[in-house]
Amino acid sequence: MMATLRQRLSGSGLSTTLGTRLAPLRARYEALQPREQVLVGIAAVLLVIALLYSAIWQPLARARKQLADDLEAAQAVAIKLAQAEADLRVAAPQSAPIVGADVSLLTAVDQAAKNGTLKKPPSRLQPDGDNTARIWFEDVEFDVLLRWMQELQSRYGVTIDVVDIEKRETAGLVNARLSVLRAP
Repeated sequence: MMATLRQRLSGSGLSTTLGTRLAPLRARYEALQPREQVLVGIAAVLLVIALLYSAIWQPLARARKQLADDLEAAQAVAIKLAQAEADLRVAAPQSAPIVGADVSLLTAVDQAAKNGTLKKPPSRLQPDGDNTARIWFEDVEFDVLLRWMQELQSRYGVTIDVVDIEKRETAGLVNARLSVLRAP
C-alpha cells in the first residue's frame, strides 16, 4: 500500500515539491543521535495529541456541556410552567361571573390590565376589528402575565387567540404579544 501511495505521489509534482521542502528537516533529523531521534519522535507524537485535543476534543466537550446546560435550563422552565399552571388552577375562581360583558373589548382589556393581577397597562393596544385586538407587553413578569391571561379569560370572557412570548435578559421578565378576541 505504501508503495502504491509513493508511486501515485511520485507521478504528481506534489512529492517532489514536498520532498525538496522537507529535505533540510530530514537531514537534520538523520544527523541526530538515535536517542535524540527517539525524543524528537516522542515530542512529535505529543504535539499531534495536543493538537487533536485542542482542535477536536475540547470543542466537542464544550458543546456537550453547553447542550447539557441548555437542557437543564429548559427543564427548569418546564417545571416553572407546570407550577404556574397549578397555581392558576388553584387561584382561578371556578364560577366567577364575567365582569364587563357590556363594555367593549378594548375597555375590558384595559380594565383587566389596570385592576387585575398585572397592574400595568399594555405597551401597545391595537384594535383589529370590533371583536379582536392585539396587545403588546414589555418587561412583564412571566408568572404574573400567565395569571393575568387566565383572569382575562375567566373574568372578562376574552379568548386568547395567539400568544408570542420572548424572554428577556433579566430572569423572570418577558416581552409578550397577544391576539385576543371576544364573541359579539
